[in-house]
Amino acid sequence: MTGNGSYPRTAAECADVYRKLAEWTRGEMEGLTDDQLDRTGPEEWAGWSPRRQLSHMAYITTRWFMIWYGAISLPWNPFDMSQFGTFINTPLDDRSFSDARYRDPEWLLARLGEACAASADRLGDLEKNPENERALFFVFPEDACVGATDERVTDLWSRTATCHADGVTPDPDHPCGYRMTPLGTLRHTLWDNLIHLRSLRMHREAMGLAPVHPEVPVGGYAPAYPVR
Repeated sequence: MTGNGSYPRTAAECADVYRKLAEWTRGEMEGLTDDQLDRTGPEEWAGWSPRRQLSHMAYITTRWFMIWYGAISLPWNPFDMSQFGTFINTPLDDRSFSDARYRDPEWLLARLGEACAASADRLGDLEKNPENERALFFVFPEDACVGATDERVTDLWSRTATCHADGVTPDPDHPCGYRMTPLGTLRHTLWDNLIHLRSLRMHREAMGLAPVHPEVPVGGYAPAYPVR
């Protein structure tokens, strides 16, 4: 990685972090009581509890992998695929698995681990065969918002393009259109996971618990994507 504390960028760097991410996350979650798992606070990063942070990580990693490679490539048996119909579920389940049905941290950690392993394998393929870097094209309604928030999707993607200029590109012919490569997608998802893993460590610190993995990469992503 490019310097101390910076985020992974290349396919090989991202694959290496994906292989470690689930265990890093498990380390921060293990031993927490139900009350601690559901802790929230007034800070922006504490609006989502540790359980919700984990659910978001498992959901987005699985969903983005499915968008690129399809459900047939997933390494687990099919379950309720309606969870992936849209990012916009309800304010309670915004960009996460249904809280009413998928609250078990072990289930969520299993989903995260499987999706991370599949992502690492795909990144290995991209490193060996860079010619497979074919972009997907997304066009969004101008007034569309991210999940159950007031943030415009186009603002989110503009920031994403700033962070991943070599993997996310605004389309010159469509004001609300973006092209995203597989590496850009998997790197964007990994960086988002690292932001939420950072929030898990901050929850632990707020509860008087030492972070289990303080060595996890932290870097220049936060100014463009505020810690949640």
